[in-house]
Amino acid sequence: MSAAKKITKGTFVAIGAVAAVAIVVMLGGPIPGIPSLFSSSSRSADTQVIRAMEQTKEVSLLRLGITGIKSKENKSHFFNMELPGTERAQFIQYSFDAKLGFDGKNVVIKAAGNNTFDVAIPEFKFIGYDHPEYQTVVEQNGALSFGTPQIDTAEMINEILSDKAKSEYVEKNREILEDQAKSFYTSIVTSVNPEAKLNFTFQTSKSS
Repeated sequence: MSAAKKITKGTFVAIGAVAAVAIVVMLGGPIPGIPSLFSSSSRSADTQVIRAMEQTKEVSLLRLGITGIKSKENKSHFFNMELPGTERAQFIQYSFDAKLGFDGKNVVIKAAGNNTFDVAIPEFKFIGYDHPEYQTVVEQNGALSFGTPQIDTAEMINEILSDKAKSEYVEKNREILEDQAKSFYTSIVTSVNPEAKLNFTFQTSKSS
């Protein structure tokens, strides 16, 4: 009888433990006043390596707030005939702040006599950009567009800041950049020598 009683008590203990676990699971957490039976842990890591470090002397002369919409459309054709309903179209709205200027370490200033100095400004360039934002505002897929190539959104974004696009920003604002460069170096030189006179030359890109 004592052995049977021991088995019965052990069985009750096991049943009680299972019931406690079930209650914890149903309630979604530990019971107040009862130590938690379960715990979890997580670990994350971020390893970075600086591959190179270089000092630059870029002079930013102009900041442009750019906003626009870029669109692209794909269609399927049959013997050079457009097939209705096969079109795919996407419109991306974008905005960013572009910085235009030149590399200051390549500026050459030479004395030309009679308190005059020749200042050679290197080629203007697209220095960088801040606060980029891209958003797909319209996406259209015709009823028969399953055979038309998908539009690559990443490729469209890359085209917005392609080398060609950057050069166009510079060329469209060349006159303002030249005025800003003259003002920048005139203020520096005349702060030391108020009577100095400056003659400016500007290098242009081979493609312009």
